[in-house]
Amino acid sequence: MRLVWILALVLAVVILPASAEEFNASVNIVGGSEAGQSCVSAKSCYDPDTITVQPNTVISWINIDNTAHTVTSGSPSENDTGVVFDSDMIGPGGTYSFIFISSGTYDYFCSIHPWMTGEVVVAPPFATNSSSNNATTPEFGPLVILVFIISVFVTILLTKNRLIFRF
Repeated sequence: MRLVWILALVLAVVILPASAEEFNASVNIVGGSEAGQSCVSAKSCYDPDTITVQPNTVISWINIDNTAHTVTSGSPSENDTGVVFDSDMIGPGGTYSFIFISSGTYDYFCSIHPWMTGEVVVAPPFATNSSSNNATTPEFGPLVILVFIISVFVTILLTKNRLIFRF
């Protein structure tokens, strides 16, 4: 009986954290972006200017320019900028990181140089882009593992205490 308890505990400790895996990605803040709006037409102020990632991805913006920039959620024409994330000033050589948990599209810009814009697309995992099949596979993530572990514990308790349910 103790072996079953130990096995269930090992499953809980090992499998559950592994299912909440984080991913990493990076975006460069391109040198010379502050000098003018030429990077807007080339879509090169942030490299890449649009990045598509999975939920639980940590994106790090790396300032390779020689002047300070920000990474501020929203767009310059909105009144609610910086609500989701706001880096404040990122000096030359500095970085800013943010973890994107929920699916969606997140626009951002530099509040010092508002022509510098970018976009993060957080796509649900297993989404298919086939034109003949627009279905997506549901993501259960750690919930399935948690339900399994709880089921094992309940089964062990019922077996140990010889409880019988009659319908």
